[in-house]
Amino acid sequence: MVIVKCKFNTKIKELFKTVNVNLKELERFTNFILNEYKGTRKDWYYDLGIKMIECNTSGYYFGDDAMEIGRITTKRSVLEKRKWYLGSYFHELCHFAQDNLDSIKESKLDYSDKDASECNDKYYKNPLEIQARQWEDKYVDIYIKLFY
Repeated sequence: MVIVKCKFNTKIKELFKTVNVNLKELERFTNFILNEYKGTRKDWYYDLGIKMIECNTSGYYFGDDAMEIGRITTKRSVLEKRKWYLGSYFHELCHFAQDNLDSIKESKLDYSDKDASECNDKYYKNPLEIQARQWEDKYVDIYIKLFY
């Protein structure tokens, strides 16, 4: 069983509160996703640090079990913002799973920050990013249907 304790910092707690995301529900859903993704008899325990940053991107740091979610978005309504922040969360959660459950090395993300900011083919067509975008699309919809 995979057990993740989400360690939300104060700013990310406030950010998710503005879009009516219950952090306990999000943590339970996170554990459900990860256990469906990787069935195991062994117990794996992780602490996942999640913090807000003042930008319009998000990131996960392989080997550090740390995720950052950018506060800045062009979305206006609470629903659009909720989808944006949850999408960022599930995208980075996929990278957490790739790092910890699949033991993929960070070097497989063979693109630069410039490639990511330009969203060019080196970034966009990277298999790990494709999988993360799939998680984003899939789990945002499921989460919203379940909890709203």
